[in-house]
Amino acid sequence: MTPEEFQTNVSILDTVEALGGGYAWDAEIFAVILMEVSVEDDDARMLCGLTGVQQIALDASRLSMTALAALAGIPGLQSLVLSRRTLTEDERRELEREGLEVLRVDE
Repeated sequence: MTPEEFQTNVSILDTVEALGGGYAWDAEIFAVILMEVSVEDDDARMLCGLTGVQQIALDASRLSMTALAALAGIPGLQSLVLSRRTLTEDERRELEREGLEVLRVDE
């Protein structure tokens, strides 16, 4: 990771915390958690600037499929955990097209 990518990550993670979310970022895992926050599309899209993130878990009740697809396109993202969102089979297939695991959790 370049110094610029590191600084971008720090800036985005500061915003995640300001929204009421959290994260785990160490040598083993890099995950962003916004499960208790109803994020809007713009909030979700800023996560697309992260480098090295492996998992994003969020309340997807207010997110469009466009925003979810943008998240699914983050390089290296392994899983997307969604709460408060039902996906059709076509939507799930669209998000999982690059091998991403999409999980839905109930409240």
